[in-house]
Amino acid sequence: MNYLIIEGYKDAAEKFSQESGAKPPVNLESIQDRMIVRTAIQRGNIEEAIERVNDLNPEILDTNPKLFFHLQQQRLIEYIREGRIVEALEFAQEELAPRGEEN
Repeated sequence: MNYLIIEGYKDAAEKFSQESGAKPPVNLESIQDRMIVRTAIQRGNIEEAIERVNDLNPEILDTNPKLFFHLQQQRLIEYIREGRIVEALEFAQEELAPRGEEN
């Protein structure tokens, strides 16, 4: 069941749950939202991913600082990939450096 949920197979997860009687560990309605966040990250659009996460659960990034830090690291990587070096340096100094010791 976890594989189906993680990979975004909502219909298959619902069928599996019905046929096996197993209760899903998460609300299956959230699968589509999770896939939107995942796709944004895979496309390198970290800002969109963070916005979507905050829309779904405004507290999750506050209560999970490691997740937020990893998203910010990926944001830095995307700046570098895009050749936005000045922005990458500013972002690293302003956003990542203060959180670096914590994470």
